This record gives sequence, structure tokens and C-alpha cells, in this order.
Amino acid sequence: MDSNTALFAGALDQLMRHSLTGCGQAAHQAARLLERLSECADLDHDTRGLCVRMCDKLEAGMGVARG
Repeated sequence: MDSNTALFAGALDQLMRHSLTGCGQAAHQAARLLERLSECADLDHDTRGLCVRMCDKLEAGMGVARG
């Protein structure tokens, strides 16, 4: 498994955990992983945009500004 695949799998796992339980720590971890993904040079523009938007949404729900 390459590093991007591992990041995607981890982010999806944490998103599911947050969705099913409302766990704030899972939301934080998902946002952190999505932010790392959005910084990958080999990620296409559309996928990068999806990662950034989901990260922003998660952080807004936690009352955290992305910087």
C-alpha cells in the first residue's frame, strides 16, 4: 500500500468513526490526515480540493480555523 492510499484509508476510517459516534477526536484525526493528503504533490487538483473542503468542514465543526 502506498503512502497516499494509507492516508486515504486512515482518513475514511476516522470519518466513519466520527459519523457513527460523533467522536471529536476522530474528526480531528480525519482533518489532520486530509490536510496531509491535500499537501501531496502527486494528488490531482479535484481530489486536493475535496480534501481541503472536508478538512475545513471538520475543523469548522470543531471551532478550529485552518491556517
